[in-house]
Amino acid sequence: MRKKFAWFFCIFMSSLVLLSCSEDNKKGEEPGDGTGGGTPEGDTKTYFETTYSDLSAYVDKDVSEIWAAVGNASKDEENNILYVQDQKGNRYKATFKLDGTMIATIEMVLTGSSENKGIEVWESMISSFRDYKLGTFLGTKFKDYATGEGGIKQTTEETIPLLTLEANTLIYPVFGIQKKVYCCPIMDKDKFRVEMCRNYLPLDFSTLGKYVGANIDETLQEFYAISNKILFGTAMAYLYFDSAIDLKGNNYTVNFDSDKTLETVLEISAYIPENEQTIDRWKDLLQNYADYKLGTLKEMYVTDAFGDKVQDLADAQAAFDLYESNGRNNGIIARFETAYGNNSLILNKDYCYILVRKS
Repeated sequence: MRKKFAWFFCIFMSSLVLLSCSEDNKKGEEPGDGTGGGTPEGDTKTYFETTYSDLSAYVDKDVSEIWAAVGNASKDEENNILYVQDQKGNRYKATFKLDGTMIATIEMVLTGSSENKGIEVWESMISSFRDYKLGTFLGTKFKDYATGEGGIKQTTEETIPLLTLEANTLIYPVFGIQKKVYCCPIMDKDKFRVEMCRNYLPLDFSTLGKYVGANIDETLQEFYAISNKILFGTAMAYLYFDSAIDLKGNNYTVNFDSDKTLETVLEISAYIPENEQTIDRWKDLLQNYADYKLGTLKEMYVTDAFGDKVQDLADAQAAFDLYESNGRNNGIIARFETAYGNNSLILNKDYCYILVRKS
């Protein structure tokens, strides 16, 4: 049921992308010559002049690459802060959030002469996104903090009126600025910021288990641009990621399922797409599990139609032989142990997936 709902949600979101792509393919106007105002008294910073498109290209790159490119621009390498100026003259303090040494997210807030221009800059970016070279408009997520209600707007024209005098709404436009990067000019109540982030969930199975037991809404905030919270009444909630990529570049869809309280992540499921490559990917995961950081192999066994264990398997070849003789009539499970719990690689008649749980 959850998989079908998520599949239909993907189709809905894809229609937004197709609509926005046709709009974005029209020829845009050239950027203006905005200056962002003069240097205020006491502002002695040197700003790295760039565009949103050029800056976003550093997402998923080693942070050393940008330090090598910025020359004498004002920066704080210890705290991963760089002062930048966009093509309109708007000035930002940009903070790089790292995954190891790789830039996972760039978060930008206005500073200097631009500090108090949040609403003006946001409205300009949304209405003239081609001028700013933000890429393809994919839609706007929004949530009214007063009522808890929200949804998705499909055009920039529908997005701008979300900002009202009450300023009590999270407005989260999403632009596809690079092949694997989103750019999000956000109004959170009356606070403006720009986030550039990976448009997929990176899957490191050795550490993915750290999210099991986490608060589901706090996890949603961490991955707001790339996930959606789905509710089944009062029975269950889950976060759905329509794009996740493992260490070898393979794609998955991922669910972070809640427990009965709807507040805590109970388990995580990473689904391998069902196509002609599914079994080859299952075999590669099982045979080369160390390359995927699945953990230490603890057991491998066969289950019946009810999920009960009926037979142990000696090794990966025994699993492959069973599949060749019996197809997917039985479940085949390999359980691995990590510092955060268990990763179980599961092949059954319905799905091929990795289930992440606590021990």
